[in-house]
Amino acid sequence: MEFKLVKGVPERLEDYREVFYNSRLYDTYFADSDRLNDQLRKAMADGDLYVAMSPEDEAVGVMYMTRDGMAGLPYLNLLSVKKKYRGKGIGTDLVKIFIGVMEREQYPSMYIMTSQFNTGAKRLYQSLGFQPKCLLHDAFRKGVSEWLFMRPNRKLA
Repeated sequence: MEFKLVKGVPERLEDYREVFYNSRLYDTYFADSDRLNDQLRKAMADGDLYVAMSPEDEAVGVMYMTRDGMAGLPYLNLLSVKKKYRGKGIGTDLVKIFIGVMEREQYPSMYIMTSQFNTGAKRLYQSLGFQPKCLLHDAFRKGVSEWLFMRPNRKLA
């Protein structure tokens, strides 16, 4: 699906939140707190929130890229696609954009974490060259394990 990538702006916060609704990610981590709002606001303040906008100006995907994550490596902190647009390649395109930006900025590698229950995301990340490194128990929420995936910058190899 064709979309335009824009930087997130505070005036559209609720539109960006809606992208996460109807997902296990939202239900597991964000439904019972203001944590999503906090993360989205921080991402916008840092200039690191990117939004896929449809030709009709609807937010259809959200990506939060942190350039200074664990060990100083870039981290894809949040990624979500609005339910009615899932399966149309938007998530894949957003991850490819993340990879491209971090390769151009010459980071040696980058990482992503995904919940153990999110098998679709795990397949997507592996198809784009991310390799599972370890399973972290209770990383963000008690009782939920997270896969840590790393990908080297192939342009530096």
